[in-house]
Order: sequence, then structure tokens, then C-alpha cells
Amino acid sequence: MLVRIVDLVISGKFFLKERIFDGYIGVNDGKISKFSLRKLKGDNEIRVGKGQLVLPGMIDVHVHLRDFEESYKETIESGTKAAIHGGVTTVFDMPNTKPPIMDERTLKMREYIFRKKSYADYALGFLIAGNEPSKNADFYKIFMGASTGGIYSRNFKEDYSKAPGIVSVHAEDYELIRRYPNRPPIVEIRAIEKALSASKEVKKKLHICHVSTKEGIELILKDKLEWVSFEVTPHHLFLTKKDFEKNKLLKVYPPLRDEEHRRYLWEKLKHVPIIASDHAPHTIEDKEAGAAGLPELETELHLLLDAVNKGLLTLKDVVEKTSLNPARIFGLKNKGFEEGKDADLIIVDMKKEWVVKPENFYTKAGWSPYEGWKIRGKVIMTILRGEVVMENDEIIGKPRGERVVREGQA
Repeated sequence: MLVRIVDLVISGKFFLKERIFDGYIGVNDGKISKFSLRKLKGDNEIRVGKGQLVLPGMIDVHVHLRDFEESYKETIESGTKAAIHGGVTTVFDMPNTKPPIMDERTLKMREYIFRKKSYADYALGFLIAGNEPSKNADFYKIFMGASTGGIYSRNFKEDYSKAPGIVSVHAEDYELIRRYPNRPPIVEIRAIEKALSASKEVKKKLHICHVSTKEGIELILKDKLEWVSFEVTPHHLFLTKKDFEKNKLLKVYPPLRDEEHRRYLWEKLKHVPIIASDHAPHTIEDKEAGAAGLPELETELHLLLDAVNKGLLTLKDVVEKTSLNPARIFGLKNKGFEEGKDADLIIVDMKKEWVVKPENFYTKAGWSPYEGWKIRGKVIMTILRGEVVMENDEIIGKPRGERVVREGQA
């Protein structure tokens, strides 16, 4: 019998379709060629150690990578290194940059930098606020209320209607923000009501970012619109308003909520399709001056692994909400933990204990909301399209990120 030799074989335990298997993953030409319980032969082999297992790389659909005129906060290079370090193999680049990505020229400039500097694969966003959208973006972003950058949509339904693809919406109501600058829950709730109302008429893909309130979750789950998805963030799952009162660096939009809302997010987590970081780096100086946003790329997946070890959620939850669902909902043709898809894999040590120390991170932020936290569970290797790009906290090789392939593209 002819035994096919593949480029790479990863041998050991891997999580697939709700079970942990002890077998082999074959990788050929950067794609997953086979999952097997029988031995595979390869030119190269990676053996997964005791207590370790293979998971799909995370697809983070909400990442602010700054750069352009704010490269002192983060660059595409530093941010995607942080992503790879944290087990994130694909990032969705938010377009409220300085200058914002609201025209074809700026979008092309953004893509040029990504091609040269990105260590992770990427999807390019385009900001809509009364302007004509490009047909060449991978997704579209609308702010219903001003956030970092100050640009927001004055007519959400119109902007949403003309977007050529899926829209990610920052749901905070502008008029209520003006009335209540501290952004209480009603600011988010009212915006979600408006977004859902428009979506019932327009009936096109809508993704609601960083839902942080009990009532917001209830509204989305009640309507059960098949074209509407949503995300929650690690900071709204693990931090509360009391944490902000102790540490003003934890200012973020939407703000951290009371314990009641945090608990409700956990209670309904099985119904939450996506967990995304909203990685939004600022320098400590900018934070002390009132900037909103938290660095999350190197901690988000680790917090979830720690939660698995504590019995708060399952590996199935992590895989679905950070990888499989993002690929499906955003129509990524080349992503997904199955044969024929990109070999974007991470090896995690579920028993490894470590302490969050921002000085060991790649992000330029220089701080972390979770500094000093003890975590059990660590990404020890990241593989992007069949190539090892991070091992034992060290980034390996040069930038090799590629743009995602969306459904409908060649």
C-alpha cells in the first residue's frame, strides 16, 4: 500500500467535534490534509506533549491595530505579533484609525502595510458614516455613537443598507451618550433596539459588537434573527464596574458593568456565538488622560483556558466561539478546523500555570487589565498555514500574514 508523505504531521491529542482524540493531523501545502487515528508519515513531525493538545487558532473579529498616525500606540507589526503570541491566527482590523479607513485610497494603503508587516492573517474593515462604501473590504463597521476617533453614523439604517457585506456595529446611542456621558446600560440597550429594528427591515448580515448588558442579550435572543450575530468580550466576562472604580485605566466603551450584568453574560454564554477581544491599545499616558480601550490579544484566549480549567465553560465552547463560529458567520472560505482548510493551529498546555506580566508581551500598550493574575493554561505554539510562527513565547520568522478569502471570492 502506498503511504502518502505530507509536509507536516502533528501527533498527539487534538480536540475535534466535541471530543479529544489521540492521533495525527496531516498538513500539506499549508492546509489540513487529514485527521487520522492511524499513523501518518511526514517530512516533519511535531509531537504534542503530555497535558497538551491541539486546538484551532483563534479568529478575533474585533481588533484595533492603530498604526498610521497612532503607531506609538500599536502597529500592525506589534499588534499581529501580540495576536500570534496569544494564539490568534486571524485578526479583523477595525477601521476607526487615524486617518479613518473611509475611502479606497486609505483602504489600499492599509492593505499594503498588512502585506508587508502582518504576522497573522487578516480581514480588512471599512468605516461607514454617510460616505460611500468600498466594495473591496472584507467587512464594514458602523458606530452608532462616537468612540475612539469620534466618527459615528447619523443614519444607521441608511449606512447599514448600503454596505456591500456584513456589518459590525458599535451599538451605543449617540443622543443618549450626550445626555449620559458615563454610558449607563440604557445607552447600549436603546442602540441595540434601533439596530434590530433596522435589521428586520433590511434583512442582511449584522454583527453586534461587545454586548455588555443583560437587556441587550435578551433583546437579541428574543428576536432570533438568523442573519444577526453578536459577541461578548473577555473584559465584560471577567471584570466589573468595581474593578474600574479601583483602577481608572480600565475605562472602556461600553463601560464595565455591575456584577448582575457580568453574571448574566455567563448564564447565557452558551447562546453567545462569538467571543472577541476588542483589543484597543493605548499608552499608559493616554489612558491616564482618559482614553478608552483595553489591550487583550495576549490574554483573551488564556482567560478562557483558565475558565475551562475552573469548570466555567468547556473546550467545545472555546473552539466554537473563538474559531468555528467566526469563520462561519463572517464567511471565511479558507478558515475552519476541517480537512481542506488552512492549517491554523495552536498547541496549548492546559496544566501550565503562569502570571500575567505585561513586560513579556508584544503589544506596545505596556500594561494589562489582568497584570498579576495567575492563569492555568498556556499557548505554547502557534502554527499559521502549516508554519510554526510562535514557540515558547518567541515569534519565529518574518511576517507572512495573508488576507482572508471570503465566500464568493475566487
